[in-house]
Amino acid sequence: MKKLLRISVLALALAFNFSSVKAETDDVLFKALQDEMQRNQQRLKLGAHSQPYFLQYKVLDSETCYITASCGAVAQSRTSRSRYLYSDVRIGDYSLDSSRKPGNLDSLFGSSSMGVSQSLPIEDDYFALRHQIWLASDRAYKKAIESYEDKKANLKAHPETDRLGDFTKEKPVVFLKPAVNLKIDKKKWEDTCRKLSEVFVQYPEIEYSVVTFTSQAGNAWLVNNEGFKHRDGKLQTILSVFARIRAKDGRPYCDAEFMASEADKDLPDYKNMEKSVKDLVARLKRTAEAPLAKAYSGPILLEPEASAPVLYMAIANMTAAAHEKTEGSSLFRSIQPSRHKINQRVSSRLLTVVDDPAATTYKGAPLLGNYEVDDDGMHAQKITLIEKGILKNFCTSRIPTPDTSGSNGHSLNGVGSVSVLFVSAEPSLQAKKLKRKLMELGKEQGYDEVYMIKRIVRIPSWLSSSDSESSTSFFSKLGGDLTLYPTEVYKVSVKTGKEELVRGGRLSVQMARVLRDITCAGDDERACSFVQDAMYVSSLVVPSIVLYDADLKEPTKSGEKPPVLESPLTLKPQKSKEE
Repeated sequence: MKKLLRISVLALALAFNFSSVKAETDDVLFKALQDEMQRNQQRLKLGAHSQPYFLQYKVLDSETCYITASCGAVAQSRTSRSRYLYSDVRIGDYSLDSSRKPGNLDSLFGSSSMGVSQSLPIEDDYFALRHQIWLASDRAYKKAIESYEDKKANLKAHPETDRLGDFTKEKPVVFLKPAVNLKIDKKKWEDTCRKLSEVFVQYPEIEYSVVTFTSQAGNAWLVNNEGFKHRDGKLQTILSVFARIRAKDGRPYCDAEFMASEADKDLPDYKNMEKSVKDLVARLKRTAEAPLAKAYSGPILLEPEASAPVLYMAIANMTAAAHEKTEGSSLFRSIQPSRHKINQRVSSRLLTVVDDPAATTYKGAPLLGNYEVDDDGMHAQKITLIEKGILKNFCTSRIPTPDTSGSNGHSLNGVGSVSVLFVSAEPSLQAKKLKRKLMELGKEQGYDEVYMIKRIVRIPSWLSSSDSESSTSFFSKLGGDLTLYPTEVYKVSVKTGKEELVRGGRLSVQMARVLRDITCAGDDERACSFVQDAMYVSSLVVPSIVLYDADLKEPTKSGEKPPVLESPLTLKPQKSKEE
């Protein structure tokens, strides 16, 4: 029986390998990329300039469904398809080549570190694809010549001691998965968005609301002359609900709900979505009626939904993009704050942080932002970043990093970046003891009241309007401070523990200090989602934390007069309960 089982498993493996090989040979895009790469590697040369030592093509193909609705009506509904080629052509060698390091003005204002971009046909026409690849390669090569000569001249004028190389040598990785397709019941999601947005019609006090549905099938192809070959596909779906209310003093307050999954079928059912919308309305109404927060500097408790964005940004600042950013004379050049701090204490000794790009679930909850190979085509690796407060590792790409050797599979657009984070504390405290510790710290510092933040939701600019105090400044490149706008803040009496909702406070922490200022943490680790943009959500598992010293800034003095006339929704007949 065991022998038969082994034969069956072997047969399945052979069948899978055969289907993978067949899918590869049938892939017109792969063939166009490889054939043009081979031709350029052999013949791409201009005058006395060197031929490329490194050639890489990466194609990102995405199909997106986008729907928005407001007040019971669909405002936008469209599907789109795009395919872009990113050509990375380098001359020189691994120690000194034509690449530009992230941190220069070019990358700061938005150009991709993945190389020269070129739109490709979405149809798999071999010669149409090769034509565009040829043009992109030519531009990338000429740009590489200019960059290489400029870099050599700059280094001659401004020599760097102990300079790291520009690129690491890595063992080639071949990773081939089938491409994914977008299969969306568009009418179903139009109806869902319409019905969810209609819930707000019952609440004329909500000044503005919008429901947004985005679902994307993204596929990536990567080939280079080192032998890397990569094809991967990923689905991601986000349903966002945004709303704004205005208090009697004219100050606007915003909040949002995000429901995310890979495939749309894995989103919550309509009943739970509707409940989330009604909970959002209830929170906003309570906030609008709450007293204003006062300026405060002292201990603050952050529950998981509030600690998630703080910890994510602080850990990313500490462990990501650890390459040297010294090249050139950019005004904004900086040194990674943890450079040369491996095996030194960088946080509270309570904390341990693990980054696991391949993690998919936590206690039954799905985790998003995971991957098997990174943007450089390297296998994802699980790494311990911080162990009991001691920095153990950086998230690295193929850009050399001080105190580390090579890539550990954490490249995002060519730069070392955090992925799925797991933050734990030892020892940890139960929720009641954590609150009691907060009150004790407040009493020690002479406060009658301390603060507890239950929710901080990053509201991206694509959801909110520009006149609302809703955007989050995730950190100043010049100052290094982190400023966030909590959506649920409570004032806590140090004598009785009574909690009172307040509004308008802005949390401000110092990026360099926040991890060290964690004085205790809870045993309530929870999977939280961190929405980075319209189509990218990452997950992290975090506990509640108490910061020994953080600033809650008072609300802005200025307010706005409400609209002269009442909302026309007050004139709309409301449905009876029988209906």
